[in-house]
Amino acid sequence: MNVRLPHRVVRRAAIALVLGSLVAAVCLSRAPGASSTASAALRLIDVNLAGAEELALLPGVGPSLARSIVEDRGARGPFRDLRDLDRVKGVGPGILARIGPHLRFPDAPGAARA
Repeated sequence: MNVRLPHRVVRRAAIALVLGSLVAAVCLSRAPGASSTASAALRLIDVNLAGAEELALLPGVGPSLARSIVEDRGARGPFRDLRDLDRVKGVGPGILARIGPHLRFPDAPGAARA
């Protein structure tokens, strides 16, 4: 038996889910013993490990651009820094400025060291 819910109910449930996730993230970052470095790391995405689903959550990055980032990384190797993302079609200065604060670039495996 299929039950159809009014759009208003579905919308409220989605909003409650998002707000609940935000509250949980804030609580985790303020937990006793959590350092400011640890809470900052919770908010940063490792661009060389993240999947398309996670990258699509970044501001200005949708599913299509996220897939392009993952495909480029697979074809051309890891991103060493934010400027490396510029090689992906669809990523320009505006996107770089919006996503930069949300990304981290630990020592990329296979990346050349200076």
